[in-house]
Amino acid sequence: MSIWSLQFLLLATYSMIDVALRSPGDERDRINNLTLSFSANDGQGNVTFSTASAPSTITCFNLANIFKNDGNASSTSSYVVSNAQNFNSQTNYTSLFYQQLNTSINGDSSGIGTGKDAARTVEVFPGEDCRETGGLSWYGFSCQNEDGERYVIPGGVQSFSIVSKAESVKQENCWVLSERGSASNNFKGCFAAVMAAALTGTLLVLG
Repeated sequence: MSIWSLQFLLLATYSMIDVALRSPGDERDRINNLTLSFSANDGQGNVTFSTASAPSTITCFNLANIFKNDGNASSTSSYVVSNAQNFNSQTNYTSLFYQQLNTSINGDSSGIGTGKDAARTVEVFPGEDCRETGGLSWYGFSCQNEDGERYVIPGGVQSFSIVSKAESVKQENCWVLSERGSASNNFKGCFAAVMAAALTGTLLVLG
């Protein structure tokens, strides 16, 4: 047996063992790349981020940090960026291209498709370090989108976070450009409900 045949045999054996050791819900079986591209509304300054990871804790990325590389493409152990040379800290990145699609779980593709729950929740923020700023809302995405779609983000994006959807906040339905934060109607509605409950409790005590 030649050395090449032996190497191929060892690689095939390792792959079979690796698959056999995976649990039915193993993340490696179902997660495909997430792609996010940021640009100005006129398409200028386009930069792209992609990852195959779904972190179990919220991980925040500042655009100014991940796109500071001068090359056309660079990577770390968890993500890849491209067109980093186009990044300009003075650009208002109000245009977001979002694409995310799950892969099958042990051959089961029933959970795959645009509009279904994605493997990750993505949140984009108007300030650095995944913070609100200037009274602007942040926006969430957690639905699959096979072909990807471009969205306008009011106020622009300076940072974003990624977390496995299983570890994300509870969502009645997956998010598509879901407005969140103190400036959003979701927050105001929640605040109004809390205040109404508090007022009701006060009236009951006084009564």
